[in-house]
Amino acid sequence: MVKELDVILDFSPREATFNSIPVFQYQKGLKEELETGFAKDDIFRILECMVTVRSFEEMIVDLKGGKYSPAEGFNFVGATHLSIGQEAVAAGVMANLNPQDYITSSHRGHGHSIAKGLWAFYKMSAEEVCEFIGKEYTGQSYEELLQEAVDIHLYKTVAELFGKEDGYCRGRGGGMHIADFNIGHLGANAIVGGSFAIASGAALAESRLKRGRVVASLVGDGANGNGISLEAMNFAAQSQFKTGLPVIFIIENNQYGMTGQCIGEVSGVDFLSRRGAGISMNNMHAETVNGMDVLAVYDAVQRAVEIAKAEKGPVLLECMTYRYMGHSLSDRRTTYRSAKEEEFWISQDCIKRLEKDMQENGLITNDKIEELHKKIRERINASTEKAARSKDPLPSQIYEGLYTDTVETEVPEKFRNVVPLKKPRRFPRDSEGKIMNRHAVQEAIAEEMLRDSRVILYGEDVADYGGAFQATVGLLGTFGRERVFNAPISEAAIVGTGVGAAMAGLRPVVEIMYIDFMPLALDQLGNQAAKTRYMFGGKAEIPMVIRTTVGGGKGYAGQHSQSLEAICTHFPGLKVVAPSTAYDLKGLLKMSIRDNNPVVFIEHQLLYTDKDVVPEEEYLIPLGEASIKREGNDLTIISYLNMLKTSLAAAEDLNSEDGVSVEVVDPRTLIPLDIETIVHSVQKTGRAMVVVQAPEIGCFGEHILYEIQQRVFKDLKAPLKIVGARNIPPPMAQPLENDNIPSIDRVVSEARKLLSL
Repeated sequence: MVKELDVILDFSPREATFNSIPVFQYQKGLKEELETGFAKDDIFRILECMVTVRSFEEMIVDLKGGKYSPAEGFNFVGATHLSIGQEAVAAGVMANLNPQDYITSSHRGHGHSIAKGLWAFYKMSAEEVCEFIGKEYTGQSYEELLQEAVDIHLYKTVAELFGKEDGYCRGRGGGMHIADFNIGHLGANAIVGGSFAIASGAALAESRLKRGRVVASLVGDGANGNGISLEAMNFAAQSQFKTGLPVIFIIENNQYGMTGQCIGEVSGVDFLSRRGAGISMNNMHAETVNGMDVLAVYDAVQRAVEIAKAEKGPVLLECMTYRYMGHSLSDRRTTYRSAKEEEFWISQDCIKRLEKDMQENGLITNDKIEELHKKIRERINASTEKAARSKDPLPSQIYEGLYTDTVETEVPEKFRNVVPLKKPRRFPRDSEGKIMNRHAVQEAIAEEMLRDSRVILYGEDVADYGGAFQATVGLLGTFGRERVFNAPISEAAIVGTGVGAAMAGLRPVVEIMYIDFMPLALDQLGNQAAKTRYMFGGKAEIPMVIRTTVGGGKGYAGQHSQSLEAICTHFPGLKVVAPSTAYDLKGLLKMSIRDNNPVVFIEHQLLYTDKDVVPEEEYLIPLGEASIKREGNDLTIISYLNMLKTSLAAAEDLNSEDGVSVEVVDPRTLIPLDIETIVHSVQKTGRAMVVVQAPEIGCFGEHILYEIQQRVFKDLKAPLKIVGARNIPPPMAQPLENDNIPSIDRVVSEARKLLSL
């Protein structure tokens, strides 16, 4: 391909300049808004939304304080991070969104969830509300249906808070992890900043699928001290995206992280909107607004939505607000906040401010305000009583929702018929029908991208260069930069955006160059990709593949040579694949791309140039089926990736030198693990050894041997054995590295001990 952009600099002296960032520019009031066409109905709905959010959270305060008992014998446990005082942000943001626009939320997200639902109903037709509540439309009035929908919404919200089966997430997530995918709510997140990259990924999906949606990511001020905030915003602002991603990052700056004060203590700026100047040339259209004035929030978000829909995003908005309560109900606040400070912010109360404006403009009376508060609290009390008495989840169903058993067997019509820029490369087979492992990678990805336009590929250096190991060479030229592109060196953002893109309709294949770099993305891998489906009640599908490599044997030392597959297997919700041959690699990678679960796909660097017979016709290998690579009767060796070659060579030596018949089993996928094939082999041989490149302590081999012992202990003729790397970081020096990685001789020696030879 022809290089798209030459980096040639002018080194003459000059200064970089920055555009100004607007702060508190909105100075209009309700009177001016009404005069310029702000609908009175929307004003009432904004007030109703704010009062509902506050009443809901005041119910939690009363419940925790023992003032209110919703059901005899009911004990409310769980986290309670409240947003009392911040209601203008939730209402002002959601009032600008359509029902199918996406949001991501934070652990302080009750208000976001309630407001997203309310404004979705407000903008639905009667028929759409009927569909949401699961009723047949027979001409019922919109207002009647609206009230029923609101009751259901509040009930499902409080039921989730209480950990009940009827909750939005079946009680699996609770108040800090609530989602409703029917109305674009991609989930609250208890990891501070954890949803930043998910929002960028959802916006990436929207920019490719072009359904007219925007993404609003609501995060706290504390989240902006986390690295993922800069990674995700930088990802969204990349110049290679010819149109800006439609994402609005909304910082709900309530002045405190937990107790750390944003201004004057844990940051070096007066306004976090300044961060936009370091991300894009247009400052991310950054702005700071008065988050205690719902009309100011509404105005800013309205303009941000217009920017996003015009494909000029991303946008950064900072809403200056205040939480009246402590971080949680156990936090009494007085150790880090003064009465003077609290008095100031209470004087700016967003609900009282709007109520006063509405009274002054003749829209509402004080009696009507009191009636509204009373009606909403009674409605919330009724939902609370009902939720408290509802059913708990059954322990017998504890595994439900962890994985989906669905596979994309048939691509929807609109995503078929991909027209590539040029014909995908088909690698010529040698005289035995063999190709290299890295060519199997390219063929698998190309075939799946040709089959389904939702499949995209990105990661560090995967585009023009073809990846550090040349495994994706040519895919950019075949499919173009819309579907194959380089990502910044931001491992957390790569994985996190993959999660968001998958949730929003794409099927991303993302690459982490070395598995050694996976710890940089562990939150996004273990707390987001792995947990999202289960945490949200089994309602999300995350069809993404995270390709990564393991190494060793090239003198790359401790940070480029590790075998960390056990880290990935430790997070329930991930599937983990570790193929050893080109045949297995291609069939398993194609199946992984079609699987609707997140899959970590591990390739070994030393195997990329190995060859194997790979059919030219399409084939798939199911995940969770082991392969017996060599049959035998005296000893079972279980191994995968590069250690499979070592094990097969050792088996040959044992046979030729000692007459020992060794059976070699390749699990191929670690999660799900085909333990039945392994156990059947060990029942036959009576002896088992696992050979892995990881250090023995904590390696996945320990789990394999545990499963064997649990199932066939009575059939064992000798103790179980792990042959792994030494319990040290991989050394660089060749003699040390050679000793560290299990060799053929070491495997043979340990096998002879098991066989008492």
